[in-house]
Amino acid sequence: MNPGGAGLTRKGFGMLALAGAMGVSAILFGIQELYPIGAAAVVLVLAARVWVSGQNWDLRVSRHIQPVRVPAGVEARVALNVVNHSRRRSPVIMASDPFDEGKRWARFSIAPLAPGGERTASYRLPTSNRGIFRLGPLELEVTDPFGLARVLRCATPDASLTVHPRVDKISSRSVSAHNDRDMHLPVLGRSGDEFYGLREYEPGDDLRMVHWPSTARVDNLVIRQAESLWRGRATIAIDLRSAVHDSETLEPALSAGASVAAAALRAGLHIRVVTTGGLDTDFGTTAAHRAAILDSLAGANTHQGTSLTEGLLALRTSDPLIVITTDATSDADLASACRLGQLRNATAVVFERKAARDGYRVPSNGRYIRIRPGTSFRAAWDAHQC
Repeated sequence: MNPGGAGLTRKGFGMLALAGAMGVSAILFGIQELYPIGAAAVVLVLAARVWVSGQNWDLRVSRHIQPVRVPAGVEARVALNVVNHSRRRSPVIMASDPFDEGKRWARFSIAPLAPGGERTASYRLPTSNRGIFRLGPLELEVTDPFGLARVLRCATPDASLTVHPRVDKISSRSVSAHNDRDMHLPVLGRSGDEFYGLREYEPGDDLRMVHWPSTARVDNLVIRQAESLWRGRATIAIDLRSAVHDSETLEPALSAGASVAAAALRAGLHIRVVTTGGLDTDFGTTAAHRAAILDSLAGANTHQGTSLTEGLLALRTSDPLIVITTDATSDADLASACRLGQLRNATAVVFERKAARDGYRVPSNGRYIRIRPGTSFRAAWDAHQC
């Protein structure tokens, strides 16, 4: 535990200010009775200061968040274990644990503990909102009986709670994904009798798998991919421009991205998630990749931007593409963004705001899923199963 020094509380400083005012009033108005009252107030504050300094206590606190990652709305708890390592009985101690930069606090008292005594407790953390929240540091405070002085000590360091976007269990049949087997014929490898396919380089690919003869022929990086590794791939692009989102669409859009990614990973697909804010998870198919995607979306925020296509310009890929945005995006911008992927498998998920613009026209290219106000993403998505 970090040692802390004794000091006065606001009430203690107020008492000193009152004593000073009494002294000044006694001088100005000649009220002699105010002198002993002011002096008594000063003595009381000093006595409180000495009292809290003389308290000998040593509480050790361990704190654990269970679990440290949860979907929005799922309960998370803090488990506390308090042990008195002093040879004396501990005083009544107030504990304060700030959450989310002090926007919320957990405050509770710890009853006196005998030497070597131990006590456990727990409390719930708010998980209704998505985000990465800091908890702590937890502070222990001892005050005098009049609340004029205190000793404050830091008992535990900061911890963090990651609240993921809500994940709906949707059908994976609506995730458009090509299979590398459909795009490349296997060729005989240079070593042994292993058959492999050739495809263009994608961000995150192992450069050791570059097929240099083909790369030299087409003037572009070409990757060898073992036949046993041929699997479906898809890219999810989420529009995070502040100009297209309001308080009603941002969280559903991130939840939709998380839900599509989770469904595709359950189906064994290689999934990549990108945002207009610069996030790019690269391709993956493991449970760790799923956790990394959800962690990234938990901390996602809106940003300034004028064009959906410009925000996704570095995305250009031959993989099927799922674009998630709102109806504030123009028809032309949305159609252009869909062309960044494999157009025949492009899917646009468009969230409509309460104040939807007049004359909104669904572009003819690709597959478009419109989420109207009051309609669940899961229902709209499953209604468009492939």
